[in-house]
Amino acid sequence: MTVINRPLGAVRHIAIPAQRQTPPVYEQLNCNCDNFNAACRRSSPVDEEALAVLGHEIRNPLSALSHALEAWPSSTEDPQVTEDLLQIMRRQVTQLIRLSNDLLDTGRSAQGSLRICPTVIDLRKAILDACEQVRPFAERCGHAMTMKLSDPPIMLLGDESRLIQVFANLLHNAAKFTDRGGHLEISLEREQGVAVIRVNDNGRGIAKDKLQSTFQPLKVPKQCSETLNGGLGIGLRLVKAIVELHGGTVEVFSEGLGYGSTFAVRLPLKNPLRLSMPTPSSQRIEAVCNSGSRLSSYRIIVVDDDRSMTFLMSRLLQSLGQSVSVASSGALAIETASRLKPQVIFLDLQMQGMSGYEVARHLRERAELKNVVLIALSGHADDASRRLATDCGFDRYLVKPTSIAQLNETLRDVEPLIKKM
Repeated sequence: MTVINRPLGAVRHIAIPAQRQTPPVYEQLNCNCDNFNAACRRSSPVDEEALAVLGHEIRNPLSALSHALEAWPSSTEDPQVTEDLLQIMRRQVTQLIRLSNDLLDTGRSAQGSLRICPTVIDLRKAILDACEQVRPFAERCGHAMTMKLSDPPIMLLGDESRLIQVFANLLHNAAKFTDRGGHLEISLEREQGVAVIRVNDNGRGIAKDKLQSTFQPLKVPKQCSETLNGGLGIGLRLVKAIVELHGGTVEVFSEGLGYGSTFAVRLPLKNPLRLSMPTPSSQRIEAVCNSGSRLSSYRIIVVDDDRSMTFLMSRLLQSLGQSVSVASSGALAIETASRLKPQVIFLDLQMQGMSGYEVARHLRERAELKNVVLIALSGHADDASRRLATDCGFDRYLVKPTSIAQLNETLRDVEPLIKKM
């Protein structure tokens, strides 16, 4: 007997040897398969068409990265071509990171574990930062982008990074669904104790019968799936989740296909100025002081069973003036740490054999290593993984992929711990 599977765990049928009469048990199994398939279709939040579009969304930047890497060896003698290839690769990596982060955040939202960290923020600054993020993409699409911001500033209690994510997602979505040479506009105004942010475009618009399903995740409208950049609705679902965490609402308006669209975010202005807020001048002074201070050099070990990752991480850390050794397994990490007495260990959690969690426990049990700074490297961003890492003795937790800026910031952050060793 053979069970033939379909994607998402659905069972197509059970093949049985040819015989004169099908035994009742096989008939019952096939009936169970039909019931299971029906349950899968009812409960699954995605459909096969959405998965196909997800593959398309990932394959586009991967294709560009692949082509750029293949062109690299023959282009090293021309500085301008080399710089162009670098810019292409940076853009595609940024797009992959953005898609990955949106997928992870959408998962957190579905599980009820998406969190915000509210402080007093200037909404104008959040909108400006979002525009700076999206502007390169909008310019490549040939779009003009304008802002209409209120004066004086509108302050509220909110998570600045999350609200930047909201505005950037809406602007990116508008640029994506507007034909070349279009116009995007984002505005901010105060209306009866509510901050209203509107993102307008003169793009393809939305059919009126599709407006209600605009914020549903992983659903591909027929008219969108046939276009090159159909998209998944992941960003819009995330927008809705973040806005609602702030006690606000988001709506979409469109007169139909070909008439553009408007997304309106409404955020309540609750006790807007109760907390002290550093002035822009003090923020600039602090930033200059931080950037001007030299990062100390430390003995560091990078542990990952992916040798390409240890090579790249060590190169990034060396560019920050660090003394770096590498280990490609948990056992080798313990042996190397015992021999070199490092001050910091960057440790991958999902290794074959001995996991990073187990390595951390072993290191903390050794008197000579119990105070070494342990920094977890993981592809998982959920709270449970972070709590487990903390319980195992990790001092910091970084979600892959990491940037040189994150590494620099993390090393500065753990300097007080290193100095106590």
